[in-house]
Amino acid sequence: MTDNAFHFSGVGYSYGPARALDNIGFTVTSGEKLALLGANGSGKSTLLRMMDALCFPDGGTATACGMTLSATAFADEDTNFAFRRRVGLVFQNPDVQMFNPTVMDELAFGPLQLGWSTTEVRREIDNMLVRFNLTQLKDRPPHRLSGGEKKRVAIASVLICKPQILLLDEPTAALDPASKSDLVSFLSRELGEDRTVVTATHDLDIVEDISSRTIVLDRGSIAADGATLDIIHDTALLQRTHLVFPHHHSHPKAGPYGKSHSHIHEPPAKATPSFDFDHGAKD
Repeated sequence: MTDNAFHFSGVGYSYGPARALDNIGFTVTSGEKLALLGANGSGKSTLLRMMDALCFPDGGTATACGMTLSATAFADEDTNFAFRRRVGLVFQNPDVQMFNPTVMDELAFGPLQLGWSTTEVRREIDNMLVRFNLTQLKDRPPHRLSGGEKKRVAIASVLICKPQILLLDEPTAALDPASKSDLVSFLSRELGEDRTVVTATHDLDIVEDISSRTIVLDRGSIAADGATLDIIHDTALLQRTHLVFPHHHSHPKAGPYGKSHSHIHEPPAKATPSFDFDHGAKD
């Protein structure tokens, strides 16, 4: 595997007349933990889909693990198979990703598609059931699970295939604060140093925990690329890219006419967990 997990140069992409990505350029080294930060409509999900070869640039060049991301290249079955062994995507909505009748079937699906032996598949399923605290849920239909449980199954169903690169699209979407806190803690422990992880999110509350580097997208272009701590403390940048916003309010008790001033809305503080992914869900 090349030292670069991804390399994009002058990449563009359009949905009909609407330009979703424009002149995107960056490199992600193997093992790097990167956040794609941006408000809704900034292009981060489109970029993540392109990194998973679900769509391809209509301008510029893009490579993943040294393989060209293009419709022509991925028309080759061997190229597509080699890529899918290396790169896994966890969708924002687990219900889009999961379609098998039970949790065990969901975990088995990917390895079976990759041609693993029955013995190997069973061994890895048992490992994942324990690792993700899913043993009691193994015979349950995925659509009958809670939001936090669905997230665990979705991530487990991707990680069981042992991808070198993990892509996460809004992993904390639709989770309550405690579930979100536990998921972030779980991911930070489990992903290890050797796997490349790219997370698309607009949640400022999690980026420090999941990434050392952050790319900020705004209206399809890169607005900033730097160390995560520098990015999340750049209030002017966050305001300009609609990730935080000034809020004007009054304090009526300050006087007969009140006292008005502006302040910046920051992400809420993390809630105290009510469950964790290691010892059982209570959501």
